[in-house]
Amino acid sequence: MLVPLNAMPAGDYQEYMPKFTSTEGVSIERHLESFYCYADNLDINEEDVWMRIFIQSLDGEARKWFRNLPPRSIADIDALDDVFLKN
Repeated sequence: MLVPLNAMPAGDYQEYMPKFTSTEGVSIERHLESFYCYADNLDINEEDVWMRIFIQSLDGEARKWFRNLPPRSIADIDALDDVFLKN
């Protein structure tokens, strides 16, 4: 059963979003730290919104990696953090 998704933030929420490409010298841990601060500043409380915005923060090879994951293979934020840190 599919659950309806919560609304994304209004406005230009992507303007100050930290980006991760895996090639610019920013570690995965540093990107997660930056993203958590960013999401906290936007007051993102819904897990589905947090995860969809996080995926938008990935570019280049990191984005390709995510798109190659099996559909519905990540159930929550903790699982996303774990998979991201391991890869």
